[in-house]
Amino acid sequence: MRSNSSSRTVALLAAGALAVGVLHAAPPASAAPTRLAAVTAPPSSQGTEAAPPALHAPPDDRARSRALDTAGRVLTDRAAALRAGAGDTFERPTVAFGPRGLQYLTYKRLHRGLPVFGGDVIVATDRGGTAVTAVTTGQRRGLDGVETTPTVTAERARDIARGLLTSVTGQTAPRLTVHAAGARPRLTWETVVSGSSKDGAANLHVYVDARDGSIADRWDDVRHGVGHSYYNGDPVHIDTSGSPGAHTLVDPKRPGLRCSRVDNVPIDGADDEWGNASPTDMETSCVDALFAAQREWDMVREWLGRDGFDGNGNGFPILVGNRQPNATWSGSEVEIGRNTSGTKLIGSLDVVGHEFGHAIFQFTGGPRGGDPEAYTLDESTGDIFGTLTEHYVNHPAAIDEPDYLLGEKVDFFGPGPLRNMYDPAALGGTPCYSEPFPSGDTYAAAGVQNHWFYLLAEGSAPAGKPASPVCAGEGVTGVGLRKAAEIFMSGLHLKTAPWTYVKARQATVQSALALYPGCEEVRRVKAAWDAVTVPATPGEPDCVPNDFSVRLASPDSTVEAGRTATTVLTTTTTSGQRQQVSLSFTGAPSGATVTAQPPVVETDGSSTITLSTSATTPPGVYSITVTATGSVVRSAAYTVTVTPPAVPAWKPYTSYKAGDQVTYKGATYRCRIRHLSLPGWEPPRTPALWTKVRAGRPS
Repeated sequence: MRSNSSSRTVALLAAGALAVGVLHAAPPASAAPTRLAAVTAPPSSQGTEAAPPALHAPPDDRARSRALDTAGRVLTDRAAALRAGAGDTFERPTVAFGPRGLQYLTYKRLHRGLPVFGGDVIVATDRGGTAVTAVTTGQRRGLDGVETTPTVTAERARDIARGLLTSVTGQTAPRLTVHAAGARPRLTWETVVSGSSKDGAANLHVYVDARDGSIADRWDDVRHGVGHSYYNGDPVHIDTSGSPGAHTLVDPKRPGLRCSRVDNVPIDGADDEWGNASPTDMETSCVDALFAAQREWDMVREWLGRDGFDGNGNGFPILVGNRQPNATWSGSEVEIGRNTSGTKLIGSLDVVGHEFGHAIFQFTGGPRGGDPEAYTLDESTGDIFGTLTEHYVNHPAAIDEPDYLLGEKVDFFGPGPLRNMYDPAALGGTPCYSEPFPSGDTYAAAGVQNHWFYLLAEGSAPAGKPASPVCAGEGVTGVGLRKAAEIFMSGLHLKTAPWTYVKARQATVQSALALYPGCEEVRRVKAAWDAVTVPATPGEPDCVPNDFSVRLASPDSTVEAGRTATTVLTTTTTSGQRQQVSLSFTGAPSGATVTAQPPVVETDGSSTITLSTSATTPPGVYSITVTATGSVVRSAAYTVTVTPPAVPAWKPYTSYKAGDQVTYKGATYRCRIRHLSLPGWEPPRTPALWTKVRAGRPS
């Protein structure tokens, strides 16, 4: 922990801020001064006299009732000092009890029914509820004249707030709030956005001005400690816990994730600045380990939809300082040791990601089993997750660029990586599967699945990346890192004991079938396994291209302008599996819209297509294309004839409005002004009421 010579200054500034807050809530000069209740020694117990309450015992019911009465009078008597206006009301208070039984009553303020941020009033009383010890509010001005009608929509405010984070995992619905904690009260939309910022995890409170869309206020619940890292650049931001004067390396957003010394002694300190960027400093190692684990957690959530390392929102502690030349996953915690020369603690991105990869393996699917292949698959899983973490963080080359080498920064046996995924044999690994499978070096044998993963992600000859020699066949085309990760993770969910390469092949083929409706990914998964000579089992799923057809129940319709026409689209699976298809339309006439209900349908299902015309839709014949988009695109033509709207015959005793049209004795007339047509007021005789338009149908 770096020493912080400014900690005393920070404490004094905090005390000063508190004093200012009390002054803001002071009563007017004409009011009697607030007195703090004196603390006196309790009387001695004699005879049947009741014993005094314990020093910090809460007050009894009568004292609580008196405090409510006392505080209520304060709200009335000190309304001006509390900036309470005609539109303000206060909710029933929440009550808390402090040391020596002091009572704290917090009133939430509403202004014209809207919650007021900063408008809370806190009234503190003694234990007995009769003496007021403090009155305070954060509100700085009265709210009379504050506009309460927004011009910025809730949806717009929601988008503005989301834009403050780099990724969003959740958000509360915006609610109108009067923000009164600043120098100028403002109508705002209040929302809380969860996700990630450039500094890491975030739980951001945002107040968007409801009149102009500016940010009125924001703050993050998550504490981002400053870490001086050895492996990840200096400085880095990590999520830590605590408050000024008492910080700890405990992640507040990822339950169970924390870092301490190997003897489980927590690392804490008065400031929130950690490490010294030295490769042998334990605090620095915690910075690197927490940074890596937090980024890996984010990666499995954002890339793989997994909630925490165990899949149920939980993480595990990290212990640093192990003098053994290794990093380990114990089944419930990660330990970070040193390299063989003792010159570095080995908490690099890929090493920490590797160890938590073991946790993911352990808590996914069924048990591993004791087969030698299971150990190598477990080890390879760690390598894959370490690699994914590197790619997610995406450091520049000067720090630790993403690659498919493991441990290249820790100099474990000396300079250079421990394993090579694109060419395992280059470092003594096993690149190809054979039976009987090698039962010796688990780490070397992990090369088979590592090799497969590289081929699946990048291919055997990727542009701009290392070529990967295949064990069989002509070559492999990759599907991309993200797809490969999804297929691999989905395969782990099918893990059963004993876990073997043949089972892993079948599981990933099944996963590719489930994840992607086309056949290309399935073919490439198989090709990558073939390239490392892991054989297919009898009955391995094969890919039949998913396809479908569409048909309209009524491909032709006639509709009068201003009315609607409907037909039903039926989809039929013609090969492969059912799939979701989305419907869209082109060719609708002006003044008309086409909708589908539902707009997305599973094949072998149907959707109702509705053409809604308006009075301004021109008569004519229109060909509307209904397009269904799934793994393939299929379409159908819908021909619609739009006819002019029917013109009613003129009738007496009928109310007409300007613009209405009628026919009378073969001619069409348009109403000029609103009126009630009486007998004898036929259109030809009342040019002030009717204008002749054209010849029409006989009435």
